[in-house]
Amino acid sequence: MKRIVTAVLAAFVLFAPTAMGQSKKETSLYNKTLKKLSIKSADKFLNKYPESVYAPEITRLKDSIIVSMNTSFIGKEEALQKAGACLDAVGWKKDGKEHILALDEGLALRILGADGTLQETRYIPHYNITDGLTKTNLIGPMEIVNLGHNHFYVHFSYLNEGDDNPEKEYVEALYSPDTDITNNAMFYGKALPAGDGEPFRIEGQSPEDIDGITLNAETLWLLERLSGNPSLVPLSKANLLSDESIKWWREKNPKAETSASKLTFGTLDAESSLVEKYKKASKERGKTWNAAMFVCRGWTVIVAGNRSTGGYALVWAEPARGSAGLNSIYFENDGYTLDLVYYKAKRMSKVKISMANASVKRQK
Repeated sequence: MKRIVTAVLAAFVLFAPTAMGQSKKETSLYNKTLKKLSIKSADKFLNKYPESVYAPEITRLKDSIIVSMNTSFIGKEEALQKAGACLDAVGWKKDGKEHILALDEGLALRILGADGTLQETRYIPHYNITDGLTKTNLIGPMEIVNLGHNHFYVHFSYLNEGDDNPEKEYVEALYSPDTDITNNAMFYGKALPAGDGEPFRIEGQSPEDIDGITLNAETLWLLERLSGNPSLVPLSKANLLSDESIKWWREKNPKAETSASKLTFGTLDAESSLVEKYKKASKERGKTWNAAMFVCRGWTVIVAGNRSTGGYALVWAEPARGSAGLNSIYFENDGYTLDLVYYKAKRMSKVKISMANASVKRQK
């Protein structure tokens, strides 16, 4: 520590401020503070002369001492070796004492002594909002960061995912060993094919990035990291509206593809990408409705436009299966019955939907 303080002082001498109009007592205490620089001597000067021309430099020197006292000399390789089996480990120094922080499955955090002996185990809260994402994989390495004002945190990131689930959640986390408080920021949505060198790619949004919400400095720092991550693709408003509409329709019509005798159509926002694609698609013409079948956002959908009201409805949504799924649609002669045609093993089947009352009949 003595060598560190000496180095800090040597650098400071080159840029020391010139005393202009300062009292002899103030300058004298300033010089004494430099000769025996410590947190205690720095605080003594700052408490007595908070508005001094020397105050910014004394504050900077004090902060440098604190950073030095809390900068671990235990490297990543040594931390991992002494931590044993774990997801990751990092050296952590508090008040001049070396420790090792080891992150285990379930976000359990072991606090070890410098020699690897267990001192304490804590559990960092797992951030998850999407059902079915049961796997958590560490993505970013653990590191100690200083967000200013000597607030030190453990920073890491992880991915929540599940088998056969098209959605993923990417979480950036800041954990304070001093207060045992965690701050998180998430980006969640649909998994996209990852590019070369990318561990993942997600199109979606952040629940923390909402206008009007007041966020603390830690969460804002995490959001900055999310915004600078090329693997995270912000969802457009048009696609967001479509995703919400499809999700709503699927929840309201869980047996649509098997046994439902009646459907609940979903009203579509004119700004959604579903309506945008409907306007460009070829359409089948009925008495009151026009209908179009197309693939959007990974789903085969049928969107209908009401010629009388100018409104749009989501009539049908199933996972896009190519030739194994919905093949075509057409209106029967009555102008109200919309036939959905399927071919499987050269056999045709139909789902007949009444645009008048949303009733469903099946023909095999």
